[in-house]
Amino acid sequence: VTNLEQSVRERTNDLSLRTSHLQAAAQVARQAAAIKDPVELVNDAVHLISDQFGFYHAGIFLLDKNENNAVLLAASSEGGQRMLARGHRLRVGEQGLVGSAAAQKRPRIALDTGADAAYFDNPDLPATRSEAALPLIARGKVIGVLDIQSDNPQAFTQEDVEIFQTLADQLALAIESARLFSELGAIVQQLEQASLKRT
Repeated sequence: VTNLEQSVRERTNDLSLRTSHLQAAAQVARQAAAIKDPVELVNDAVHLISDQFGFYHAGIFLLDKNENNAVLLAASSEGGQRMLARGHRLRVGEQGLVGSAAAQKRPRIALDTGADAAYFDNPDLPATRSEAALPLIARGKVIGVLDIQSDNPQAFTQEDVEIFQTLADQLALAIESARLFSELGAIVQQLEQASLKRT
């Protein structure tokens, strides 16, 4: 009976944690979808993810024009801000879990960063013990990577990875929509300027 009660308590705690993660992911996705400026979107998203889930660091990388590098565009941590100031980038397929996730189009997880050969040992984020790199995929194409780091080892379960990949997919669509909205705004402005010159 004691074992059964303990098992029920553990299962209840797991379900409660999963529910809170799903609710937090839905809130982040909802707020991201409402933002039309791509820069504001990625900055708000990393801070929301860190705040809602209590992560040490969250960053969003987008691929450059040639898709050779994942370029850090937003970060929630102090170390991440230093990386942004330096123009931090990782080679796709060659550097770190971020480069690997972008090349393979699938999540890459390090539950013990000290033991994972693909982990990029970053002096700006010395407290990292676990990392999850999730590809941002829009319309079947990788546009970047959501990078989440924890100062706890074994911080990500398989269920967490599924939730975060769903969140990454929603963020990718929101980023693409914001990009298109921004491009459309620029085209409208050009047309208005051309019309004013003709009159």
